[in-house]
Amino acid sequence: MVPIRTGAAAAGAAMLLALPAAAHAAPTATPVDCAKAQAAAAETEKDYDAMKREYLALIADGGHPDASQRQALADADVQRSATAAEAERICDSV
Repeated sequence: MVPIRTGAAAAGAAMLLALPAAAHAAPTATPVDCAKAQAAAAETEKDYDAMKREYLALIADGGHPDASQRQALADADVQRSATAAEAERICDSV
C-alpha cells in the first residue's frame, strides 16, 4: 500500500506536470501577478490550516478519520505546497 503522503505528492507532481508549458514559461510577470499568486497561496494555506484543525479536533475527541478525510487533508497539503511554489516562481520573476 502506498503511504498517503507519497500518493498525494505523486498526484500533485502529476498535476503540475500536466500544466501547459506556457504557464511555466510566462515571459513577464507583473507585481499584480505576484500579488494574486501570493493571495492564492495565502488562501490555500488558510484552507489547509482550517482542515488540519478540524482533523486534529476529531482525533482529540476520540474519533478516527476515515480514508477520505485523510486523503482530503493530504490533497490540501499538496495544493498548499503547489500554490506556494507557484507564487514563489511568479514573484521571483518580477
